Amino acid sequence: MFIAHIRKSDHVIQTVQDHLEGVACLARRYGKSIALAAHTELSGLLHDMGKYTEAFTTYIRNAVLYDDVASTKIDHSTAGAKYLYENYYGKDPLQNLVVETVGMAILSHHSGLQNFIQPDTSQSDYIRRVTNVDLPHYQEVVANFEAVSGNVEKVTQLIEEAKKEVEEFMERIKHLNGKERTIHLNYMQKLVFSCLIDADRTDTRCFEEDTEVTLSDHSAVFEEGYKNLMNQVNEWGEAVQPIYKLRNEMSESCDRKADEASSIMTLSIPTGGGKTFASLRYALKHAMQYKKERIIYVVPYTTILEQNAAAVRDIIKQPEAVLEHHANVIDDSGLDDEPDYYQEAYHKQLQLGRDNWDYPIIFTTMVQFLDAFFQKGTRKSRRLHHLTNSVIIVDEVQSVPYKHFHLFNTAMNFLQMVGNSSILLCTATQPEVAEMKYKIHLGKNAEIVPDLVKTVDAFKRVSIINKVDKGGWNLEKIASFTEEVMSENQSLLIILNTKSEVRGLYKLLEELNIAEVYHLSTSMCPAHRMEKLDKIRDKLGKERIICVSTQLIEAGVDISFESVIRSQAGLDSIAQAAGRCNRNGEREEGKVYIIRSAEENLSRLPEIRIGGEVLANYILNNEDFDGNYLSPLAIQTYFRHFDAQAGRVIKVVPPPLDCPLISHLNGRHPNAGKASTISKGMFKTVEKHFEAIESPTTSVIVPYAGGEDIIASLNQDLDIKEFSNIMKQAQQYSVNLFDYEIQKLSQNNLLVPLYDNSIYCLTERAYDEDFGVTIDGEGSMMDYNF
Repeated sequence: MFIAHIRKSDHVIQTVQDHLEGVACLARRYGKSIALAAHTELSGLLHDMGKYTEAFTTYIRNAVLYDDVASTKIDHSTAGAKYLYENYYGKDPLQNLVVETVGMAILSHHSGLQNFIQPDTSQSDYIRRVTNVDLPHYQEVVANFEAVSGNVEKVTQLIEEAKKEVEEFMERIKHLNGKERTIHLNYMQKLVFSCLIDADRTDTRCFEEDTEVTLSDHSAVFEEGYKNLMNQVNEWGEAVQPIYKLRNEMSESCDRKADEASSIMTLSIPTGGGKTFASLRYALKHAMQYKKERIIYVVPYTTILEQNAAAVRDIIKQPEAVLEHHANVIDDSGLDDEPDYYQEAYHKQLQLGRDNWDYPIIFTTMVQFLDAFFQKGTRKSRRLHHLTNSVIIVDEVQSVPYKHFHLFNTAMNFLQMVGNSSILLCTATQPEVAEMKYKIHLGKNAEIVPDLVKTVDAFKRVSIINKVDKGGWNLEKIASFTEEVMSENQSLLIILNTKSEVRGLYKLLEELNIAEVYHLSTSMCPAHRMEKLDKIRDKLGKERIICVSTQLIEAGVDISFESVIRSQAGLDSIAQAAGRCNRNGEREEGKVYIIRSAEENLSRLPEIRIGGEVLANYILNNEDFDGNYLSPLAIQTYFRHFDAQAGRVIKVVPPPLDCPLISHLNGRHPNAGKASTISKGMFKTVEKHFEAIESPTTSVIVPYAGGEDIIASLNQDLDIKEFSNIMKQAQQYSVNLFDYEIQKLSQNNLLVPLYDNSIYCLTERAYDEDFGVTIDGEGSMMDYNF
């Protein structure tokens, strides 16, 4: 008997053949909706073929039963790929492509995808691995695998079935140009890889938990959610305020569009137009009619995520159906370097913890969405296949990082064309998403809003007043102007571009004592921010309130101030800031003042800096707009100039590479060696150099409210199920920090590593009631102990 796993709790054995068949069955179910069932099943059947040895069985027994982990690692992820290559690679191009696709998924399932060709002339990772003549125990593996009745016949059968899938795949993408077809092939190969990773982890987790593998059917959630949403819509329909009638018109447009087949559409509802509920109405109805498996909201900021997730829970009245995924609390670095679970303590829990987005409705960030496609390792790639056969709503699509627009656009096209997903691109300031080198292939009559110019005019609730001084204002001047504005208002929102400026102005306004002042920034964990926002909402209209915030508040946060001061930024940011002013038409007109802060350091925020310069140079002083800075013409003008200037300034080629990341996927890399395979993907290189944001961050758990209990729990022994639940809860009590902040906290002994440095938490001195994370150790959360 050859062993794949031994359950630690009761020492029950899972044989290699049982594991291979279990993963194959589950992987096939994952691949069925995207017409890649044979590819994914074959990858599952062969992925751990290398465990068919006496040596590996001995290794597992010693590791689990006797805590004796051998220092010599056993490579069990190459044999399956090598077996395919040796026995099925030849003159048939379709069959060769199957062998390459499935083989790459197998040999990469513990390390992340490898390269088919290198960015130099060296031998490819794939060829090097599958032609390795010195692979230990290989002949024993083959003999033991083939000795099981039906294994050889099953492989041959799946190869033939997979060849037909390749033919169908090529037919689906034949209308694309050569570069895009190559990119889609790369994405397809990563999709097979994703199905394998999730099937492997899920089968192993269920064995460890002694539970059955189940696939969720979310149709009942969508039906119940749509019914509850429509009950709320009918109540809104009775409202007499003009703005509510306008919102209902937008909602009706989305409902009608939901009857149409899957495509990529745009929803350019002006700020305050009820975008969240209109898009949810589309998503729920469309998911029911076209049997989509889940609804995924992709948002730019965690504040939108928190608020909109709460609103959706409330409207569908099924709170457990909604997952919020803010960040990766687990540090992925190093998790994929080991070929098995036993080399490091806690490694098994960290890899098997449920983290695959298998929920009816998911809210995640743009960073996490891009990471699922392009970030290195296996943990994030595991989620990718759950983006298929779904309704994907990209909120504030203009927030896609400029340097990644080509990657984003091709990913969108792939998810719709191959992944069978329906996609809604939402924003009040729709950029020219269809006018790029790799353009998004929008559907016919893609814009849902019927008369955009008329609709924008109907939603106008504010006037934008240009107060930009070329030299800029210091914090004292901004504070003085705040006093002036507050002499005519009860509530004011001030949005600045950097956290240091926000803190500085907050302290000045506290001293002036002209109103109760609140601070908001991403230095606060989600639970903390939500609590602050609830307090602000409760006091608006009752007390004098000033909120000083970074831009996190401006996109999608349902809150309404009498007036807004916005530091100079892009027109999309100005539009979002205006959406927090007189949001529900409480007064005839609100006022939004644009200023320029003299003290902001925007060197690390090039898109904000460029956006502000374009705003000042081409929009604010342009008489053609007559002060109507949010008209469709103004927005079109802004994005045209922004694209031209950003193209000259923002680097799209990450050092030390010599060409954009997209060139590593389109088969046109200028310096790569000649391919010895049909596949030309260089995903290993892409993943190594991809960063969704300019400066990577690490997520840490903070000792705020419930975070204290989470930190205490992580200091105890947990089974995999308990660990998964705690990691989900930890999302609400985590903050993303830059490397320099992590280093400073560590130097000040304010950072505590857990689980072999894979999870981090802060001490109570590093978290403040007003500001959140404070790296100087002067936090006010001293009453929290753990």
